[in-house]
Amino acid sequence: MDATLLHTDVLVIGAGPTGLMAGAWLQNFGIDARVIDMKSGPTRESRALALQARSMEIYRQLGLADEVKRRSVPTGEMRPGIGSRSFKSIKLNRLGYAQTPFAGLTMLEQSANEELLADYLKDAGNEVLWEHGYESFSDTGDQLLIKCTGPQGPVHISARYVIAADGASSPIRESLGIAFEGKTDDEVFYVLDAQGVTGMGSGINLRFSDENFMLGFPMGRDDSGGERRRLLGILHEPKDSTGDKPDIDEDRARASLRREFGVMYGSASWFTTYRVHHRVAERFARGRVFLAGDAAHIHSPVGAQGMNTGLQDAHNLVCKMADVFSGRMPESYLERYEVERRPVALRLVATTDRLFSAATSDSLLARTIRTRVLPLVWPAAVRLMGRIPAGRRFFGYLSQIRIHYWMDDSAKDRATLATGFARTRRRGQVLGRRLPWVPNRTGEHADNFEVLNDARWQVHVYGPAGRERGEQLAAEYQVPLHEFVAAPKRRLPNGSVVLVRPDMFVAHFEHVGA
Repeated sequence: MDATLLHTDVLVIGAGPTGLMAGAWLQNFGIDARVIDMKSGPTRESRALALQARSMEIYRQLGLADEVKRRSVPTGEMRPGIGSRSFKSIKLNRLGYAQTPFAGLTMLEQSANEELLADYLKDAGNEVLWEHGYESFSDTGDQLLIKCTGPQGPVHISARYVIAADGASSPIRESLGIAFEGKTDDEVFYVLDAQGVTGMGSGINLRFSDENFMLGFPMGRDDSGGERRRLLGILHEPKDSTGDKPDIDEDRARASLRREFGVMYGSASWFTTYRVHHRVAERFARGRVFLAGDAAHIHSPVGAQGMNTGLQDAHNLVCKMADVFSGRMPESYLERYEVERRPVALRLVATTDRLFSAATSDSLLARTIRTRVLPLVWPAAVRLMGRIPAGRRFFGYLSQIRIHYWMDDSAKDRATLATGFARTRRRGQVLGRRLPWVPNRTGEHADNFEVLNDARWQVHVYGPAGRERGEQLAAEYQVPLHEFVAAPKRRLPNGSVVLVRPDMFVAHFEHVGA
């Protein structure tokens, strides 16, 4: 049978959240692109659950934030505990209220994210090519040729670039010979979505016992009005268990939840077990093929960071592709995708690895800290959290709004030289960071993020003192100029002039003065 021949500028392989977000942004920029996946449609299992503030900001740029909020369950607090006892919660929405329009966490399971993004593409007339399985690819010099199986027979697709969002076992990564460096933990995780849950406090629950821990995420109400929860924990395998397949079932998980944490539920709509991997690809790109999402990095679900990091991979990469296709940047600009995103993945994997190890360690010291020290220090910690900068930083790291990029290849070296210490790098308060969010109490726009929905390079001026310099910079870069009242924070005082990339990161910053 003759193969069907297709051509596109960018081919996205994999229609999970990362691949669909890449496809949505390619569509938003008007770049000719197709998304393929061997599945017959969006994932039905809930899988990943939480959207962090940074991901919600990206959804807002796409014009989908209101729809996400309509379908989702917001939560603004995290509540630790020991056994069946809950402590006072951290109010995440209070820690983040002045840092982002989306303080707290937004609970929208992976299946709903995929459905929303797939519908976005379908409504734009660029439906995902479902039931198209990747087989091989070759580089012809000018184009990449990808061979696939389709429901009507073989399909050959030529593309200028390929985004491999094909999951942790990525055939693309394997065919490129890119190592997936890291480790696999011995502990076995269980994940279940339960209806009719009792024995939990409000918000996100984190409970410890002598040998175990449990995470509980709110998922709204079931049809009978009972509470729905995503429940995660570990279960030590039976001593006679062999092989890689965990010998753990839902009955054991249910018994552990009841016995150790006093949590009970009526039924589970989804249950699975797996071992936790902490791995990062040796490279995020080779030639004109780019890895994103789980194909590039996987880690513990502790912290609810995985899906969010993949969504942001897609956003970062496609914004760079848009600059290349528009002629604003040379093709070499795409090399910055790996430079910027791989350090984020390495830092995230190291952090979640440490947190997972601390939560699951059976050492005497770890058990003592979890079950004896935590109950003593937590009340004071909660009182302090909202009053000291560390509380705001904690939310910033959790929500992924404190990510920092070095804006050029030599910036890190210059910062090191400036301090005189090899291990010390002085980072700017604005340059290379996500643009600080500023509510605009007067003027045309609700806040300084609203204009970023245009997803173009822009110059922002805060207060009248920087207007003249802002006009010069806007003319130099040939980008729109937006003016705002002076920001009520030290990072953007009156006279601040900021060049902002389409992905909301600051590429240039000046302070003219009042």
